[in-house]
Amino acid sequence: MDTTRKGCLLNVLLFVGGAILGTALTATAAVILFLPGSTTTSTDEGSPNVYVKERSSLVGGTRHEVWLGRTADYGHVVVIPNGWDTTPEVDRRPEGVELRFDNGGRIFVPEASYVGGR
Repeated sequence: MDTTRKGCLLNVLLFVGGAILGTALTATAAVILFLPGSTTTSTDEGSPNVYVKERSSLVGGTRHEVWLGRTADYGHVVVIPNGWDTTPEVDRRPEGVELRFDNGGRIFVPEASYVGGR
């Protein structure tokens, strides 16, 4: 019996198994590091509803977003610039929604951005 072939086959199988396991562990680590968590910090009900969310991930840090839509998990997303407060005053108008911040910053979202989809 040729023991050289058994050793070669075993090495190939171990290499393939290690490659599969390594790929699975890398993919799992990437999901854990980059997948953000989300918390709704405030809600202003109206048409549309306005939700302020805090999104954080281990690698990306924390950012704040405003979601305009019917529910907290579906709508048009506006990222709040870093350094701005996270509680905008909401001014609903026939042509859209204006978000006003304490630092004087304003973000206007036209109605076409949040009506009929995302």
